[in-house]
Order: sequence, then structure tokens, then C-alpha cells
Amino acid sequence: MNFSVHQDTGAEIHGYLVPDGFSTKPKVVVRINGSIETIEVACWLYVEGAYAQGLHETGNVAFVLNEQNVPGISSAPSVEISDPETGLVFYRRASPGNISKKVLRVETSYVPHSEIDLSLKHHFQFFEHRVERYGFETVRQMLEILHQPSIYIAGRILLKNFRVYIDYNIDVTMVGLRDPFYELALRLIIFSRYSQHKFAFVPERDKTIFAPVIGYFNGLDTRDASAVRRAIRQAPKDTIGVLSSPFTQQLVASNPSEPARLDSVVSALDTLSQFTLFDSGQDDSTYARNIAELLGLQEGAVRMKPQLEAVHQLADILREISTAAHLLESDLILFHFIQKAQLRAMRSV
Repeated sequence: MNFSVHQDTGAEIHGYLVPDGFSTKPKVVVRINGSIETIEVACWLYVEGAYAQGLHETGNVAFVLNEQNVPGISSAPSVEISDPETGLVFYRRASPGNISKKVLRVETSYVPHSEIDLSLKHHFQFFEHRVERYGFETVRQMLEILHQPSIYIAGRILLKNFRVYIDYNIDVTMVGLRDPFYELALRLIIFSRYSQHKFAFVPERDKTIFAPVIGYFNGLDTRDASAVRRAIRQAPKDTIGVLSSPFTQQLVASNPSEPARLDSVVSALDTLSQFTLFDSGQDDSTYARNIAELLGLQEGAVRMKPQLEAVHQLADILREISTAAHLLESDLILFHFIQKAQLRAMRSV
């Protein structure tokens, strides 16, 4: 999906929406002043690029919104324009309180810290989190938004695929890591229960990628240390390999099935060094506090849930299993260098 709103004069809003379906007749849904009622407007204006590049069958993907098709729009302080198929709100009318920064928070936890993102939503004109739900083109389009100076994007994306768009159009980048054994424990808990609970934050793509893991660990009692040890040690290599070093993979891989290698750690460290804000997860409150400070907000404005004791207990079990340590080898080396650098920094103060 491609989208843009390049002009909002108050009286008129000009933009386009190229849907995922080549033959789909694009429409936009407009909501003013938070009303429950919405207005659907078909796109009718021809865009040469959309047709010539083979993005849409007719090229009729642009729209102009005004008092004729959206009564009240010229005086409405709040206007939202969304795609009816995905529900993505791709334009909000600017307000005086918007933070004039283009911000990307790279999520690394499999259970997303949506509480961080949602506590920041009202500070930005464009906002979307859990963007791993969307395809490459849609996320790329978010990162390339030019006509809105206030942008907040968050999600568990593969950095390598979006580096060029981040470098030229994003002002602030943020990322947080944590103990690799904690992250592995979290994923085991989710996947061992997914067949029963169908967690909403698991995107469609992951249902395919992690299908062998979901099937193999289904019903595993993660509180039973003996059962966990047995399951980990007996797991087929191809199955459990999907869980290997997710942090390093996310930082350097170009596709979700590409495993992290030991020689990827240097590249991963280099990628981390380019973030505006990096947090190693040593303290539950530090990341949220530093985000608030970086964005010029009051302390306590950004919320983050503490880590879970049940996950820590499983992480301690995994720490004693050599197979699990080997599985996380790249992430453990990465984390070792991070901790070593932080220790040196503390000693130099």
C-alpha cells in the first residue's frame, strides 16, 4: 500500500491511496472531530506514476476532500483519513501540541511494549505501532512520509531492509534490548500457548515462520524444569533453530528466515551504535525515562510495564541448558560486548 497527503489548506486536503490490490478501487474513510460516524470517499483522480509503474490498474488513486464531499472539514480541528481495508490511519490534521520530530522505535521484544507507544500517540501527527503487521511497501511508505513533520513509528522490523529510508528521513531512532535468555523464555511461553490463546500480536507471517515451534512446544509446561530441559534437548535442529539469536538477526538480516551468524555480531554492534537512544534493559524504568527526556516530555509521561517474574524463572532454567546457550550464541556475545562497554563507561565517569 502506498499513500500520501501532500496538502492540507484547511478548506481542502489533497492526497492519494494506492491499495494492495492491483484492481481494487481505492476509497478513503474520513472521520472529523472524533465522530463515531465516518464518510467514505472514492478516489477518482488519475495519477500517472501509479499507472505507469504498474501499481494500479486504472491509476485513479488520488482524492481531494472539501466541504462538498466531507461537510465540516474546513473548520474541523481533528481530521483522520484511513484505509478501509487495513484500518491504517495514514493522515491526521496537525495540532499545535505535536512534537516536530520523525521518530522510529524499533521493537525487539516479541510481546510488544505497546504501552510505550500508546502513551506517546497524542504527541504526534502520524502514529502507528506494531508495524510488523504490515507489508514491506506499507512500512517503507510510513518511513518516507515527507509532508508531515511529526511522525512516530514503532515495530519489530528487520533494520537492514529499511536502513536507507531511516537514514534520510527519520530524525530519532530508539531501541531497547534485554537478557537474551529472558527473550527466549518469553517466546517459548507465547508459542507453547499459542494454539490455545491465539495472541493478537502474533502477525500472520509469524504463524508460518514459527509454525514448527508452535507445533513442537504446544502445551509445554514452562514451569516444569525437567519438561523444559527435555523439550529443548530433543527438539529437531530445524525447528528450534528458528528461535536462534533474534536480536542479532533483527539488526543484520534481510529476511526472517536468515539465521544470525557469529560474524554478524560486529555488524549488529555497528547498527546499535547508530541509534539515537539505546537501552540495554538493565532497569525497567530507564528506557521509558530516557525516551521522555529525549522527546522533551515530563518524567512519567512514557509508561513501560516491568518484566515478568514467571518469564525470569523460565529464563533461569534455560540458562542451565547448553542447547539454549548455543542457540543464543550470537546474542550472548552481542550482550557481552554491550555490558562490557557500559562497564567501561561507568568507570570513566
